[in-house]
Amino acid sequence: MVYLQASLKLRAGKLSDFISMLNSVTPVLGKHGWKLLGSYASMVGRLNTVVDVWELPNAEAIQAGMSDPELAKFAPQISEIVEDETLTLMTKLPIS
Repeated sequence: MVYLQASLKLRAGKLSDFISMLNSVTPVLGKHGWKLLGSYASMVGRLNTVVDVWELPNAEAIQAGMSDPELAKFAPQISEIVEDETLTLMTKLPIS
């Protein structure tokens, strides 16, 4: 397992649109083994910030999910909602 953190800066007033869009996109990415562990909105700090944490079976699942033709249909909607995005691929540390 690997983990993908998506840090997104949303356009002002687009949080509810983002939630709706994420609920539509999650099943598409799920076909490629992506599991949304949580989606978090900032309460303090940079405004309009959301952090999504995904569990993936392996790093190759990123390319598989991102190149899904069904996901491409959401591109115009995503560009209207998301101003900036940073993806970070992570591994879980062996901490008990």
